[in-house]
Amino acid sequence: MTPLRPPRTLTRGFTLVEILVASLLLSIGLLAVLTATRAARETQQRALYLSIGRGIAQSKIEKLRATPVDSLSGLAGTSQDPSLPSGNSVQVAVTGYPNSSNTHLYRAIVTVTWPEHNGTRKVQYDTLIVRK
Repeated sequence: MTPLRPPRTLTRGFTLVEILVASLLLSIGLLAVLTATRAARETQQRALYLSIGRGIAQSKIEKLRATPVDSLSGLAGTSQDPSLPSGNSVQVAVTGYPNSSNTHLYRAIVTVTWPEHNGTRKVQYDTLIVRK
């Protein structure tokens, strides 16, 4: 004799509630990944522009150091660089060093600014140039 068993119900597949919960969890996960990707892309862009700005400033400083004293003032002024977003500014200022009796000592300041979505970013290099 075989023992009596309750009738077997067929339970194949997923219920609608299970599918909705799985879809909700998948949507939350995808939203988190998309948000992280966007933040990473913005951080990478800021780092790229910061690197370009530093390179521009360093290049201007090196050019000033290689220029004869008589031509230093000719390099001063404001310009733009196509490597940075539009609205950028590259300012070069060369003055005699303040409070110094040495006429061969100059102060050079290079400021590079560019717009970012949160405002304006700036890199500034300040150096001394000595000529004798």
